[in-house]
Formats: sequence, structure tokens, C-alpha cells
Amino acid sequence: MATLTVPISDAVIKRHAEDPHVTELNDPRHPLRFRYRNDRSKGSWHLVRYVNGPKWRKAANWPDVPARLMIDSVPDVLARLMTDPTAVATVDGWERVGQVLDWYAERLKADRLLSSERKASALSAITRQLLPALGDLALCKLNPDTLDRHLIWHMQAEYSLGYVKSTLDVLKVVFSRALTLKKITVNPMAGITFGNFTKAKIRPKGARLRHVAVVDLLADWAEFFAKDPAGVALMVLMLTHATRITETRLAKWKNIHLDAGEWFLPGADTKSKRDHVLPLTSQAVAFLRRYREDQEARGYTGAYLFPSSVRSGRPMSRSQAFAVFTRYGAGEWTSHDLRKLAPSIWANLGVDPLVGKLLLNHATSELERTYFQAMGEQVKRNALERWHAWLDAQGFDALQDKTGARRAVKPIAVDPSGWLA
Repeated sequence: MATLTVPISDAVIKRHAEDPHVTELNDPRHPLRFRYRNDRSKGSWHLVRYVNGPKWRKAANWPDVPARLMIDSVPDVLARLMTDPTAVATVDGWERVGQVLDWYAERLKADRLLSSERKASALSAITRQLLPALGDLALCKLNPDTLDRHLIWHMQAEYSLGYVKSTLDVLKVVFSRALTLKKITVNPMAGITFGNFTKAKIRPKGARLRHVAVVDLLADWAEFFAKDPAGVALMVLMLTHATRITETRLAKWKNIHLDAGEWFLPGADTKSKRDHVLPLTSQAVAFLRRYREDQEARGYTGAYLFPSSVRSGRPMSRSQAFAVFTRYGAGEWTSHDLRKLAPSIWANLGVDPLVGKLLLNHATSELERTYFQAMGEQVKRNALERWHAWLDAQGFDALQDKTGARRAVKPIAVDPSGWLA
């Protein structure tokens, strides 16, 4: 059995694989050894460091990690070991950041546990930002400096800080998942935060809809209900219950219990993946009865509150739902602004902040859940009854009128903070 001292390359490894007497290759340029396995078509890479004698550390398998990648990685592995002798010495088979991103993107497309919105958002960040900026970057070169130069600094000149941070968060998730599934041996994103790149505060977007706008919104919706019942009903449910656009457009009549006064949102339809139950007030029931009768009069008796206009038996698509807000918001407000409007008013109506979290289906702590159980489900109904009574004073009652009669005089906007006095 022999050890040959030769500059190692893939061609050299393949050539000497034909000689069973050669078991090991020693590269004189680097502290690198290659050992053949019994199956001569495969082998393993080892780093040899001399610290009180030779210290061998397996670095990778061949041909998973080709010779050029292994040799290029030696300086980085040695630097890692000098900083921390207990650090891993392994080298990954992927050479570029783009290979990790491509792997995760394909995995993401097949992930049925994530909502379509979250998948679309992550895929957009990967294809539009991360791959163009980092795709060709060597995996071993990914660090805060290269991130700043190739991605962060360019993005912050064009996009909001919130979007830049969300893109960085996607990258962190990609590498965390790759490490968990042992696709890589070192996570270069570990410990990197958005604060490494800027100390600027990400300020929340200001409200584009305030309580004074509700009178005009409800008046417009009452006028357009006859022409666009589905579009108006989508907005009404989102305003009256502060639901998200997707969980609203996916609502089914079998989950709307008008007699019991309850709307059940299955976890599969919610962002949190938790089942959500919302009380239906007398006002909400009256509006939904009117909407259901309008659907039946138009010949629709299907499963969905908001059926697709182009695909029979399917719910309204995301693009169709967002088109509703494009028409009515006219660029001045969006679906998210409508969802934010209700909780911005609840506090002035005396709604407990915890009850607001429960109505929004936000995550709660163990202590908060215990507190809520002590209060009982009735507190959610009480909050919505207070909210819908205020909405009636702003014109919501006109939308509940099956005759479609319009008010002779539009109500005057009422400040919710003084309404209960």
C-alpha cells in the first residue's frame, strides 16, 4: 500500500483509482490528504494539522466535494480551526449561495404546510433579490461584509427598510433549514441580524384609514352593493370582523352559522394555522342574510361566500380579491389598511387589548390564555356588539336593509372616543 505525494486534482484521483496499491494521495501544496475507499470510485478528504503531532480531521467526501472546491476551502477551514480548535472542519458539496437558494426554492414550492401567500412572498424574495445579488457568491465567502456589499447596501437605496429586513429574514430561514436537514455543515448566517447593517429604526406605516373615513366607506358600499355584492360583502366582513383578506375570501357558508351567531374559520385558512371562532352580531347576521338571498336570487347556491368569477366551484382568487381593493381603494388604501382600521378604533370604544388580540387571532401567552378563559367567550361578542353598534351610527345599518333603500342624509362621522359617553 502506498501514499503518493502529488498535486491533487479530480483527474489525478481518477487516474490513480485504477491502481489498487495506491491508497492515499498527499498534496504538497496544502495540509490535505485524500484516501480511497474500498469502492475506488469514492474517497474522503482529510485535513492534517500539526499540533503536538499530526491531527487528522475529516473534511468531506469525494466526489461529493470535488478537488477544486476542497482546495479552495482549505484556507477558510484552517482559519475556522485556528479561531476555535473544536469547530467543524467539514466542507459542503455546494459551492455557491445560489445552490442553497435553488434547493430551498424547490422545497418551498412543494411545501403544503405554508400558506400560498407566505410561499409567494419567500419565493419572490429569493428570485427577485437574493439570487441576483448572491447567487454566484462562493458559499465560503458569505459573511456580514459580503452581505452588506452585495445585498443590503444596494437594497436600502431602493426599498423600504422593512422589506430589506424581511428579505434578510428569508435568507436566514434558508440557511437555518439547510443546516437542520444537514445539507450544509456550517451556517454562515448564524448570529447575523439586521442590526449589523444599520441602527435605523423601522417605523410602522402610518394609518391610511381613520375613523372619520368610515361614514364615506359605508355610504359608497351601500350604493354599490346592488352592482357588486361580492366585492362589497368582502370589504364589509373585513371591516366588521378585522379578518385577513385570504381567510375572508375562502369563507364557506357551512362555517357561517346564522342562527347560532357564529363564524368558524378553520386553521387551514388562517395565517396562524389556528382555528378561529368569531361571534356574529345581529347586525352581521342581518347583512349576511341579505347577501345570501342576493346570491340565491342570482342563481348561486354554492359553497363559498365569495366564489370565483372564472372557475366554477372555486373561491375568489387572491388576484380577484386584491382587485376589489384596487377598485375601491384607488391607491389611497389597501386591504391591510381596512383590517387595521377596526383595532385602531376598538381601544377608543373601551375594548380590552387582550380581547382585541383574540379577535385578530394573534398569538397569546399562557398567562393571557388563562386570563381569557376566566373572562369567557362572551367578551368577544360584547366587543363586536359595541363595535357594530358604532358602525350602525356611521351607516352600517343601511347595508343590512334588504330593500336597498338609501338614507336621505348621510350620517355625521362620530369620534369613537366620545361615543360611549
